[in-house]
Amino acid sequence: MPLLKNFHPQDYAGYPQNWAVVQDQRGMVYVGNGEDGVLEFDGSHWRHIDVANQTTVRSLAVDASGKIYVGGVGELGYLAPDDLGRMKYVSLVDQLPPADRDFADVWRILITSDGVYFFTSERLLRLHAGKFRSWVPTGKFHLAFAVNDQLYVTELGVGLQQMEHDQLVLVPGGQRFADSKIYAMVAWSDSALLMGTRKDGWLIEEGGTYRPWQVEHADALNAAQVYGALWLSHDRLAIGTLQAGVLVFDRLGNETNHIDTASGLLDDTVYWMTQDREGGLWLALDNGIARVETGSALTLFAQINGLEGTPVVTHRHHGVFYAGTTKGLFRLVDTDKKPRFERVPLVAGPVWDMLDMGDVMVVAAQGIFAVTPDGTASLLAKDVGYAMVRPETAGNRVLVAQQQGLRSMRLEHGQLIADGSVGGITDESHSLRIDKAGRLWVGFVGNGAAYVSLPNNDQPLDNLPVHRFKLPDGSVGISRSLEVGMIDGEIRFAGAHGIQRFDERTGKLVPDERFEHLFGTQSMSVWNFEQDASGNVWMYVVDTVHHTKAVGAAMLDGQGRYRWDDGALHALFGKTVFDIQVDRDDVIWFSTDDGLYQYDARRMRAAAPPASSLVRKVTVHGGRVLWGGAGTPPATTLKWHENSLRFDYAQPAFDEVGKGWFQVMLEGMDDGWSEWTAESYRDYTNLPEGEYRFRVRARDAHGKLGGEGSFAFQVLPPWYRTWWAYLAFTASLALLLIGGVGWRLRALGQRNQLLMQLVDERTEALAAANAALADLAVTDALTGLKNRRYLADHIAHDVAQARRRYQQLARDGAELAAAADAPVNLLFLMLDLDHFKDVNDRYGHASGDRVLAQLSSILREAMRDSDTAVRWGGEEFLIIVRAASNGFGAVMAERIRSMVEQHAFDVGDGQTIHCTCSVGFALYPLFASLPERYGWEEVVDIADQCMYEAKRAGRNRWVGVLPTKKAVTSGDAPAKSPDLDMLCGQGYLERLAGGVEQPAV
Repeated sequence: MPLLKNFHPQDYAGYPQNWAVVQDQRGMVYVGNGEDGVLEFDGSHWRHIDVANQTTVRSLAVDASGKIYVGGVGELGYLAPDDLGRMKYVSLVDQLPPADRDFADVWRILITSDGVYFFTSERLLRLHAGKFRSWVPTGKFHLAFAVNDQLYVTELGVGLQQMEHDQLVLVPGGQRFADSKIYAMVAWSDSALLMGTRKDGWLIEEGGTYRPWQVEHADALNAAQVYGALWLSHDRLAIGTLQAGVLVFDRLGNETNHIDTASGLLDDTVYWMTQDREGGLWLALDNGIARVETGSALTLFAQINGLEGTPVVTHRHHGVFYAGTTKGLFRLVDTDKKPRFERVPLVAGPVWDMLDMGDVMVVAAQGIFAVTPDGTASLLAKDVGYAMVRPETAGNRVLVAQQQGLRSMRLEHGQLIADGSVGGITDESHSLRIDKAGRLWVGFVGNGAAYVSLPNNDQPLDNLPVHRFKLPDGSVGISRSLEVGMIDGEIRFAGAHGIQRFDERTGKLVPDERFEHLFGTQSMSVWNFEQDASGNVWMYVVDTVHHTKAVGAAMLDGQGRYRWDDGALHALFGKTVFDIQVDRDDVIWFSTDDGLYQYDARRMRAAAPPASSLVRKVTVHGGRVLWGGAGTPPATTLKWHENSLRFDYAQPAFDEVGKGWFQVMLEGMDDGWSEWTAESYRDYTNLPEGEYRFRVRARDAHGKLGGEGSFAFQVLPPWYRTWWAYLAFTASLALLLIGGVGWRLRALGQRNQLLMQLVDERTEALAAANAALADLAVTDALTGLKNRRYLADHIAHDVAQARRRYQQLARDGAELAAAADAPVNLLFLMLDLDHFKDVNDRYGHASGDRVLAQLSSILREAMRDSDTAVRWGGEEFLIIVRAASNGFGAVMAERIRSMVEQHAFDVGDGQTIHCTCSVGFALYPLFASLPERYGWEEVVDIADQCMYEAKRAGRNRWVGVLPTKKAVTSGDAPAKSPDLDMLCGQGYLERLAGGVEQPAV
């Protein structure tokens, strides 16, 4: 399905039904809502703009100057900033002649060089040069359109008319539409029109003649009830319908896309469409709002497309594309131009690898299977395999990587027969490759890598010599499987410091010089890579310092050098990638924790220029608005007591909503730009007097830097630092000197006596102040809870203590399974307030801060004295529970969830609201027998995934995991990155869930 973003009514805190959507010159998006006026969206936050009479907003339009006109029920006007820069609605009804005020719905607003037309069924109103004029039908108008700067109006019983010299006249042949309503009209060319009806289909009009435009599935399109059309930037026609979403056609009438509820759309009723400057298609729906990336090179396949579980590996066999997930094997089929996945029966998940063997595809899963071209599967062996490779010199031999080593097997008579091990290898591996010299390369889990020279015949492989080698840092291995791949026909490895090669002379892995400076000064670990036919190397990389994940390509330039480019894959930023597969025509597939993404560069559109950052609101401490973000910022002078400010800002870029990165600088205070941050506001407190200029800039999802937003202001000094105060101080000082010399002499003796006492007191106060400062450095200023720095300083001690508890129980003779149930674990609970963004949007950031402060009190009440709550970021909190048993996680999660649900949060002005939260939890160690395999960071990651699973289940819930007996006692642990579905699917973790309706997870 195309990449799309749905905005639910709770996202924008408004009525479900929406009738219009436009974008202004700044890039801001405005939506006409059914009951809540005009919605304004800047890419980060929604705002509401009230309209007179609280009317439904049926139509919006933007003129050449950027003014936004609004049409409602019996109401029309425009948006303009007030004195404080807050966008407000201005009614024009009082400028209408009294006889023209009797109208109902303003269905369309149309901008032409003649003026602004407000279309209603009862009359047509035009605003030009500040004056209104009206046209009244003999019966009723139906709809109006503006095409090529010409106004067209259909009138029931009359037909299609156009405006000529301020008169509505029939177009040639227009009477044919007297009883055939036109619902869509766009330009076919400079001299021709394309019109959509529900009775006569689609017609092209040119020079007074009409010819049909034949489209695929014409009957189905008519039944879908056409309601509008829009040419997209890549010369495709989007047709909005009331029953079937949006259908996209090329000029030949071929259907190229269908966007409906089956594609993930919230609703199939589309009232309006507009395309933003980034190429995204905005849809005003009967239930919600959506933005579709119609020109994106990425397509997502997920559960809605029949793909169940988390994708792990992909493969094409005999022209059929297969995806292996944590829940089985699926094949891609094309049903009526709607590709979807169908399950291959018998193959149980998780699926780890697929391999061609003639007409048969061998699949390594919970057993090894053969799949024929028609999708029929049969069991070859009950063994579990993680990776497979086929030596060219032995046609029926398959080498299978398993948990206990590397096994040789032969395909004979529909069965895989064990044929011994390879070189006596007993280590677990997940990655195998054979180079052109016939050497088998193996990447082990946590134990480095090795190669084995394979024979040119069918002789046994048990006694072959194994050549092991270490990683660049001299250690034996890493905690995950070492990925082996091929670049330019040579073996390469995915390493902690980039792409590595094997140095035959030293017997070690060393950096591949071509990729050494690919990421500049960033410390990037390469986890997966694959080379395409053009020589580009596609990679999944992790920034080990900033804990970010990205997918991109090392693009080969004309001089044989590589440069990094991740702009086309910005949508995959932050996702975990398990597999990269290069398909035919250089189509790339990415198996991620969010679904299966297909990248096809042939569909790639040119990136739009990056949007400029906007200062959206400036407030002083206490909430008083200095500027609302619209219009020209005013000259602002602040009194001394108003020297604490909050700046809200945004970048109206929508390819990846809410994923902008910002830098800010306050000239007059800061020495330079801040670090990049996803936060869309910045607080400055206790500013000294002076002149300042706040600046903000952002980089969009493609990594491009946009223009700056700014706000200048001045802070006045306190009265005692003004020039007249200094003059008064000087005069007073002179008088005091005259009369104070004698007094000073008498006081000196007394002062000397008190000096030693004062020194002692100050020393004691200084020690207390230093202790307070140290505590302040690890304390969140808003909530009084600990911050991330506290966690970084103290977590090592907690982890060591948890390990010592296990060791002590072991010395006392307790089994690991029993120990795991004892109060010896470190419990991590991740909590996030549900829909907290709505609180900030509706009540303001000051009220949001009040809610967070009250939440901190709830957490303190819910915790034991030995537990610690950390503000993780924004509205996310991490609770660390020491000496926890397996069962305590569910108890703690439910206690917090219910306390939050029952609390009435004070948001100021006598108002209270109720909030809910979602909680996820996990225990350290995940694997008692191998506590080092997953560190506390990975356990927190698992808890975070649990929290988001609780959100997906409906919020106001908790989801947690407990280690199973297999995890506690088996002595092994998977080497993949910590993926919740995968660990549960393999039987290492057991899900628990609770909260509203006790959902089954």
